[in-house]
Amino acid sequence: MNLFLKNILQSQSVKNVSVLATGAFIVQTISVILSPVLSRLYTPEDYGLLAIFTSIISILTVMGSFRYELAILIPKKNSEASLLLKLSVFIVILISLIVLVVTILFNQNISHLFGNDNLSFWLWFIAPVFLSAGIVQAFTYWLNRIKNYKLISAVRIFQSVTNSSLSLILGFLKYHTSGLLAALIFSNIASLVFLIRKSRSSLKNCVSNLGGLKIISDKFREFPLLSLPGALLDTLSINSVIFLLGFFFSESVTGSYSFSYKILTLPSVLIGASIGQVLFQKISETYSNNQKILPSILKTWKLLFFAGLIPMILIFVFGENLFRFVFGDRWSDAGKISEYLCLLTYFMLISSPTSNAMIVLRKQKFLLWTSIAVFIYRPLALYFGYLTDNFMNGIIMFVALETIQILIFNLFLLKFALDSDKKIPAA
Repeated sequence: MNLFLKNILQSQSVKNVSVLATGAFIVQTISVILSPVLSRLYTPEDYGLLAIFTSIISILTVMGSFRYELAILIPKKNSEASLLLKLSVFIVILISLIVLVVTILFNQNISHLFGNDNLSFWLWFIAPVFLSAGIVQAFTYWLNRIKNYKLISAVRIFQSVTNSSLSLILGFLKYHTSGLLAALIFSNIASLVFLIRKSRSSLKNCVSNLGGLKIISDKFREFPLLSLPGALLDTLSINSVIFLLGFFFSESVTGSYSFSYKILTLPSVLIGASIGQVLFQKISETYSNNQKILPSILKTWKLLFFAGLIPMILIFVFGENLFRFVFGDRWSDAGKISEYLCLLTYFMLISSPTSNAMIVLRKQKFLLWTSIAVFIYRPLALYFGYLTDNFMNGIIMFVALETIQILIFNLFLLKFALDSDKKIPAA
């Protein structure tokens, strides 16, 4: 048993996860410590406007490089992976220019579409923030491939510290509506500058020798053809929750939901993402070497199931009281939402790190059909809340359908991984 534990602790995967987890812990600690302060400096309405802005960025970032960044981990040859990185960055730059032109031509129209005139000024920052986020995202997959997890953690910590510090300073200076957005914009652009300074040689390589991009884009064309539509539908539908809450109810409800979602998904976004990045690289390598991937998936599920169980139960039972005590009375609605939303974020924590196994197994068609399904039921769930004149009914329906979808998704993942492993000859 001692030898078994020693082998686990010395395994490269655990060391890689620990590097990312350490960075994630620092980022999460900053967020947890400052959240009670920021929740008293800013209102649910302020967080509502921030949620709309970040939702637009999220939608653009998903389509930013046509999902070619996901393929960076798959090729055996680094030369092909390098071409995929160049292709991803090139597409991000091109799309950001298009976004800038659209902003120039349709700024007021977009603001009216979202029913928020305060958004008009901030739309001018969509293009630079998207450009920064898209390039950082592409390079994160490259850094994952070459196992430079220290730099991945450093970029995340830098962005979190910058965002939190600036939000805090602007909040104390009474820049309420603009403080959160200004901090987000500056921290995203600053994180790209930080990444450029830390990896100049890789970036120079990206803007030189662009030959072969057409060949590599054709070889991995299933990513824009199959993965992109599904991911775009999925992102549109999850962000439609933000848009529809504002449309059907109020900016305050939108802010309460987005704040609750942000707090509850901290473990999933940070700890789960750290495990997920390392697992994605490991499964890609294992699959390429014709080895079994199911054991890694099952171990991850078991670990995260027990890791998140007690926090989920506590929030389910005491959510409203916890939010009011920690964040202030104005966040009572966010606490009520958290009591149901914690069930969803618990299953997200378990499932999200292994979801990229579908990409490794080349199950993009299945992912597309899944995205079509969620694109239909997510808005309908909130519409149910609107029909019953109670936003909580919509949230409860949304959580129930989303949890069922995650369970079905993972049953299929289990089947696909098992079928793949059965094809591998016994040693």
